[in-house]
Amino acid sequence: MSFDIHLLDDIDFAEDEDALYEYQDELLNLFANSPEGQSRAKDDPNMTFWARVLIDYGSGYIGATIPLMTADNVEELLTDIFPRKVSLNAPEDADGGIQSLIAFWEYLKREYKLANADDILGYLHSVKPEQFKKWMNDTSRFGMAKSIFMMGQNAGFDMTEEKDSAAFINLWNANLRHSGQNDPSRRLASGDDIDRDLSRPLGVGGEKRKADPKAKRRRKLARESRKRNRKRK
Repeated sequence: MSFDIHLLDDIDFAEDEDALYEYQDELLNLFANSPEGQSRAKDDPNMTFWARVLIDYGSGYIGATIPLMTADNVEELLTDIFPRKVSLNAPEDADGGIQSLIAFWEYLKREYKLANADDILGYLHSVKPEQFKKWMNDTSRFGMAKSIFMMGQNAGFDMTEEKDSAAFINLWNANLRHSGQNDPSRRLASGDDIDRDLSRPLGVGGEKRKADPKAKRRRKLARESRKRNRKRK
């Protein structure tokens, strides 16, 4: 049975998020086993990471599925959304990102004859890998969640784990109270989802929110980024 690349084009992700993740996993498995994927894997065994975040953030933040994505959408993802949202374990985790995305779109062009592939490949080829690395590590582009993620990581916390991220957030709030800056607007939300809105204040002792499936997915992406860095050493 052939894979339906257009399966998500008319799906409401808010109502059927499982469909997105099933689609994502199946497509990336096909890519990994394709000539383009296998060739790219020789230099980057975890090259599906960037294709995964492209699908995830493309659908989640700009509402663009793979067949409907434009070169402008990809530019927005690479220059704004990825640097703002995607936390890396080390600056070098951005190395190879452009090359892996090019391999992904070359696969999509060959296998599915997508009309948007040439424009997107044209844009990707115009982006220098070092420029993408600078975007991903430019602190002025970081969103609140990524900034907090990086601060916690630099302080020695494993922010991909719920227990560690919650501990860092509680420590942050405690330091604010101790320093006399007990402004609720500056406190961080609970550690269930480091990638969501962190402006809501955390109650004394830490309020526990119900775990969000998207939070788990973001953590999975962050853990994959950590694996990329470990395998490189």
